[in-house]
Amino acid sequence: MERKVLVTENVHEAIIPLLTDAGYQVVVKNGIRREELLQEIKTYSGVIISTRTKVDRVLIDAAVQLQFVGRVGSGMEHVDIAYCQQKGIQCYSSPEGNAPAVGEHCLGMLLSLVRNMRRSQQELSHGVWKRQENTGIELEGRTIGIIGYGHTGPAFVKKLQGFNMQVLIFDPYKKIADMSVRQVSLETLQSTAEIISFHVPYNKETHHYLNSAFIENCPLQPIFINTSRGAIMDTIAVRDGLISGKIGGLCVDVYEDEPINQNHHYAQEIYTSIFNLDNVIATSHIAGWTWEAKERMVRILAGKILNSQRL
Repeated sequence: MERKVLVTENVHEAIIPLLTDAGYQVVVKNGIRREELLQEIKTYSGVIISTRTKVDRVLIDAAVQLQFVGRVGSGMEHVDIAYCQQKGIQCYSSPEGNAPAVGEHCLGMLLSLVRNMRRSQQELSHGVWKRQENTGIELEGRTIGIIGYGHTGPAFVKKLQGFNMQVLIFDPYKKIADMSVRQVSLETLQSTAEIISFHVPYNKETHHYLNSAFIENCPLQPIFINTSRGAIMDTIAVRDGLISGKIGGLCVDVYEDEPINQNHHYAQEIYTSIFNLDNVIATSHIAGWTWEAKERMVRILAGKILNSQRL
């Protein structure tokens, strides 16, 4: 039987020779529409997706020859993994691939925020020179809390080495052997961390994890960093916390609406009201989006697929 793989989204082109050299026929249909995909998928033994393609029961039932789903990157919330398993379909992802990029991005946003870089540049672009008013704070000696210690959490911690920070970790699903960090309860992290960074998958447990109750349990008015998934953060609660001063600052790369003008959850004006605040650094879901990460993710993914799917 001919083994065909369909690539449905814009991923690094290295995926093509990696799979063709192993005997697969690779067809790229970036941005394929749902209706066409449901017809097309019937003849494929594998599908490579990224963030947009939804692999639900309808698609899985239509994919009568499907043997594997490959997700370039992390975040499998748009793949019905349980139903795939029932059908004997293997699911692969490559969260390791963009972890270094996410770690760098977290650090970059954090430094930009605490040193008032964005505000100072905006003032300079209007001919305004403010030095004393843009006095920042140092990371040296401060306490940072990392929630979730899978791939991007450790990558961020690695980038923080050299800042002489106390690093607290909360992850109820793993025992951390790294002696350079301290594993603590969520309550301890909330009560003592001046900066809190989220590195968790999106699921029912983490939906609106950062909400008004979470904020109330953080007495130090911390800076929050979110590069995981938009819906782990209650957008309205965070906006209100920023305005009230209960949140000291926000570095955010992911949103409940992507792009922010979709209006599925909130109007675009809700997001722009957050972005216009002085103590916010916001980017457009680019934390893991580097040229190196794009290639690394497909190489890792192809390796996992080929190690399991023997010809």
